[in-house]
Amino acid sequence: MVDYLAGNRIRGTNSDRVIATGGTVTVSGTKTIHSFLLADTGTNFTPTSSFNVEYLVVAGGGAGGMTNTGTAGAGGGAGGLIVNTSHGVTAQSYTVTVGAGGAQTTSVANGANGVDSYFGSVRAFGGGGGASDNTGSTYQNGQDGGSGGGASYRGSETVGATTQTSNNAGTGYGNVGGNGIGGTNYATGGGGGSGGIGGNALSSAVGGAGGIGLSNDISGTATYYAGGGGGGTYGSANAGTGGSSIGGDGGNNSGSNGGAGATNTGSGGGGGGKFDVSTHYGGAGGSGIVIISYTSPLNIVDGSIFYETDTNKSYVLSSNVWSEL
Repeated sequence: MVDYLAGNRIRGTNSDRVIATGGTVTVSGTKTIHSFLLADTGTNFTPTSSFNVEYLVVAGGGAGGMTNTGTAGAGGGAGGLIVNTSHGVTAQSYTVTVGAGGAQTTSVANGANGVDSYFGSVRAFGGGGGASDNTGSTYQNGQDGGSGGGASYRGSETVGATTQTSNNAGTGYGNVGGNGIGGTNYATGGGGGSGGIGGNALSSAVGGAGGIGLSNDISGTATYYAGGGGGGTYGSANAGTGGSSIGGDGGNNSGSNGGAGATNTGSGGGGGGKFDVSTHYGGAGGSGIVIISYTSPLNIVDGSIFYETDTNKSYVLSSNVWSEL
């Protein structure tokens, strides 16, 4: 039982003094939110007691495929996404790793996979890179990943499969990439997203859209995460759009590079477009994110005094750390 007294004074037992450190800490309503970005990789989330948290773990997105002397590149798959609305933590440090997006590929190879993200033992798998295409090469299959990368214009080629599963009582989300199709313009498939599969090329003139992401409000604002990259096209054609406007768009008939997946969303990059004999690259995947939140009293702020009735000790809160008075 916690009593909230005048002057930001709080009274309760040791188990009521719920607080944690790590990442960028914000408050939204009754929630305290710890956000970890790529720059925070290797830091810790450290509770000072046992309580339940909600978490969102998103891996880095896969890069889109490139084109050289062949046709367009396919969209990269989104990073795997894991959510849990009630996960128990104890007074210890949990290492947090945020995965980078797959880097733009500038040599004849499939798009690079994204990097895995972790919250303790919870693992989200990096997104699969999109297929590249080069006449006479083997770079025509999408890469496996949290969500799979799209396949090249050869409709019989293999789409990337999802490798994301539930982990440590969390629910995992990932989907397969889309197929390409042959014809005059040789369109490619979109990368898979956390909320849907990558789109198949609609015709030889229209690339597949990236799979849609999933909306989550753990940050205090409903935000889409982990959309797939759109497939590129060749000739007078329409490229695939990125999933949920966070996946990178595919390159089009002007021979443009694919767009990058949005940072801090784990989205896939778009496939490179093809025109004439020029080389164009797929977009880089977007970096992932880890967010942890828990319910906290509204009047616990810096300077609050907490009196523990079971230990007869008093603590003051400063920069989210309790120090004994």
